[in-house]
Amino acid sequence: MSTFRPAESRATPGELPFTEAIRLRHSTRRYADRPVPDDVLAHLLEFAARAPHLTDVPPRVTVVSGRERVGRILARYLGVYGLVQGAPHLLVGLIPEDSDRARLDLGYVLEPVVLEATRWGLSTCWMTGSYHPERAADEVERAPHEAVAATVALGYAREDLPARLHDGTIRRLVAAHRRRPLEEIAFSGKWGAPWSPEGADPALMEVLECARLAPSAENRQPWRFVVERGAELRLHLFLTGPSPIDAGIVMAHVALAGAEVGWNGHWVLRWGDPALSAMVGALPGVIPVGTWVAQD
Repeated sequence: MSTFRPAESRATPGELPFTEAIRLRHSTRRYADRPVPDDVLAHLLEFAARAPHLTDVPPRVTVVSGRERVGRILARYLGVYGLVQGAPHLLVGLIPEDSDRARLDLGYVLEPVVLEATRWGLSTCWMTGSYHPERAADEVERAPHEAVAATVALGYAREDLPARLHDGTIRRLVAAHRRRPLEEIAFSGKWGAPWSPEGADPALMEVLECARLAPSAENRQPWRFVVERGAELRLHLFLTGPSPIDAGIVMAHVALAGAEVGWNGHWVLRWGDPALSAMVGALPGVIPVGTWVAQD
């Protein structure tokens, strides 16, 4: 069970709400030759260390600094997800064991750090595949049982025209600007039952919209919600493929947005729960993840 308290975050210029940071965040692949100040890096690591988590042994976030060191870790693929250049820092996510639950928890812990960086005017790019895990592991201090599970490029975006054109082109190639409409990711009461935003609670709309905007590997948006309204609001989360880090990311968006709309909500982790599986029947490939419980 985990509850986000955005008020605990250090104030930033303009005190940007997390819901606005969710709307502003996008993947940046060209970075300026300008390091992030040490005190801001320290703040982000402290933020990660005290972030809410979903498992008993939470993941850990550390940082690799230096363009050469970062470039050595990222130099793996020539595909569009491997075209990150010039990042002065790399956030490295370490998990205590290689399991779906640990990876889910990493998404839940690291995405708020990404959004906190956005609040500080920094740019980022999630990478769960286009890097060398063994090189990243060599660059950080870690316990013998810890494994690198994801990295995030961190720095200031280049503002010159070639860099903006490059990032815009890549976003179009990977359809980063596209998101499924809410009617495709939310069901009403049970799996497959149509849900409509028409006349819906504005607070619920904000939470679901922030979920809709969550990043995911190759922009697949592999999550679906079943909305139940009663004395409590319950959002049951399912994955349509084995993407636990993506699930953790969208869970963080729900928790942060829920807190900012004034709901006292928390996640109950239900990975593989047969009772939750029963909501989708015999539909293959759908993985139950958890239930967000909130009171208005």
